[in-house]
Amino acid sequence: MQPLIKAKNLNFVYNKGKDNEFQALININLEIYPEEYIIFFGPSGCGKSTLLNVISGLETPDEGIIIVAEKDLTKMNAKEFAQYHREKIGMIFQAYNLINSLSVLDNVALPQVFLNIGKKEREKKSFELLERFGIIKQAKKIPMELSGGQQQRIGIARSIVNNPDIILADEPIGNLDSVSAKNVLEILKDLNEKEKKTIILVTHNPENLAFGDRIFYMKDGMIVRETVNRDRHKLRAGQSEIIKKAPTAEIEDLMRAYQGLTQEQINVIIMPYKAKLFAHHFITNRNMEEEKVFEEIIYRKLLNTISHEQFLETLNRPYQEGGVGFDRRTAENITRRINRKIRMAFYLYRKGHQRKDEQAGHKKITDEEKSEKLTYYLLNTCYRDYYNDLDKTAMERIKQAVEERLFRGLSKVDFYNFLDKPFKEGGVGLNSKTVRNITEELELILVLGYGMAQRIQNKSEFLSPAGKLSAGKLAIAQKIRFR
Repeated sequence: MQPLIKAKNLNFVYNKGKDNEFQALININLEIYPEEYIIFFGPSGCGKSTLLNVISGLETPDEGIIIVAEKDLTKMNAKEFAQYHREKIGMIFQAYNLINSLSVLDNVALPQVFLNIGKKEREKKSFELLERFGIIKQAKKIPMELSGGQQQRIGIARSIVNNPDIILADEPIGNLDSVSAKNVLEILKDLNEKEKKTIILVTHNPENLAFGDRIFYMKDGMIVRETVNRDRHKLRAGQSEIIKKAPTAEIEDLMRAYQGLTQEQINVIIMPYKAKLFAHHFITNRNMEEEKVFEEIIYRKLLNTISHEQFLETLNRPYQEGGVGFDRRTAENITRRINRKIRMAFYLYRKGHQRKDEQAGHKKITDEEKSEKLTYYLLNTCYRDYYNDLDKTAMERIKQAVEERLFRGLSKVDFYNFLDKPFKEGGVGLNSKTVRNITEELELILVLGYGMAQRIQNKSEFLSPAGKLSAGKLAIAQKIRFR
């Protein structure tokens, strides 16, 4: 599928050549596909609104190209820009930008005037949108008589009245209370999922990130990271959702590439990759320096070369002093969560792992027992408030899926789809957010477990008696530390 929007080497400078010159965008490259829900995320002043303005055509980049629907915006004339704004995009603003001298109805209908739509037809269309968004009773009022949430719904109705393919939303809930904000976000979600609109949302609120298919993290005019919730542009027939390549599959590729090495050696080689995955799992809105420190101490924790107190202290220390900058309570919570994952991975992959049976003595733990324990761990971690209410059959199906993922080669995508599939059709029927969280949590456990199987006899085997790596193994580890 071809991208709907493509930016290549975009640079944008405000007040160029003046004393207050400021470069708002630096070498931006991205592709956005039809029907995606994209989020530009970052602090104030990071360039996300400027990037949105470039996509809308309100700003022209100093360098680079921006192509939308196969049209190069940098080469458009005034007439082509006007047509582009009328037909291709709808814009939603934080400050609503409604015209208080016009009625609510006329505000919504205004874009149709420029398409030479007759009054009767444009009012009919506008009334339909006002009814859809629950504000038809306010049609004859002026915007300033309404609440912020109502005004934003008017703004959304205005943005889609010409049925554009692309909706650009610049901090649309920044001035709203929590109830109104939720309502607006649900409207955008429906426009994306039901009407197949491509949504590009600008936000600084991490609570909104779950709505996006992909999130571009911005800092100082640059895209510093991209994360994927759903790869919408790679959908295949009959599959509800495609998950990006499983981390476990990437590790399997690495292990095949290093055939001939022992599993212990491979485990050391892939440790930086494990640390990076763990760091990204816990950090979504930290700067690059904090992320680097976090990855480094995760790496050391997985190798057991950092004490519990040192790990906690580094999480809590301000990043200006070489730490990550979490408050103490958050640092302790993250430490507990990481320790739980490590213990669970060790439980699953430790060779010859035994449980004590009062009658039979020490007895090897079965695959079924491991699957059951991991199932309760996943539900307690990702579905804590509700899993006790799960139907017994649903619980058994989850345990079965976990067992097949662990021991019988069930893929990450098939595992996800089974949990997502309606209960009446033989699946579990969990909501998509819970399914995603369980799937990613399981992947982290599997990633951590790689290299443990058939190797670990007890907790001290890989470590020296002092709890540190032996000199030779530490030398190997130091050669592959993050660069």
